[in-house]
Amino acid sequence: MAAALAVFAADPAYAAGPFRPFLGSWRGTGEITSFDGRREPISCRATYEGGDGDRSLSQTLVCASDAFRLNIESSAVAEGGGLRGEWRETTRGVQGTLSGSIGGGDFEGEVDGGGFTARISLRVNGRKQAVYIRPSAGDIKGVDIVLTRSR
Repeated sequence: MAAALAVFAADPAYAAGPFRPFLGSWRGTGEITSFDGRREPISCRATYEGGDGDRSLSQTLVCASDAFRLNIESSAVAEGGGLRGEWRETTRGVQGTLSGSIGGGDFEGEVDGGGFTARISLRVNGRKQAVYIRPSAGDIKGVDIVLTRSR
């Protein structure tokens, strides 16, 4: 573990802050699965803006299909290898706290908001980003997206 941390500290892409690999504008496609098992293709766009030496982040993720729309807004602050913040999905009126771990272009975490939770995973590899969201309740069972950095 210490060796991995040393690699991230020495790499300029991570030296400025753990959000650096996410910053920019992204577009892509994926699939949304409803709790009744219906699957639909979705188109998405995301924007990540950093602050405080890329140790804070504001993010928007908007996705749409024929039957579904997601509009996620979040803000977060990195503390060591952890992350804390706020998250809301405006089309369904759910919101909550965001927590998890971040490092090396990976985020693993959870949203918790009054009877609603969701597991969230973000992974950046170069110009590609994989996004996985697994809500505990509501009309959506899962969201799987692959995004490409557009700038």
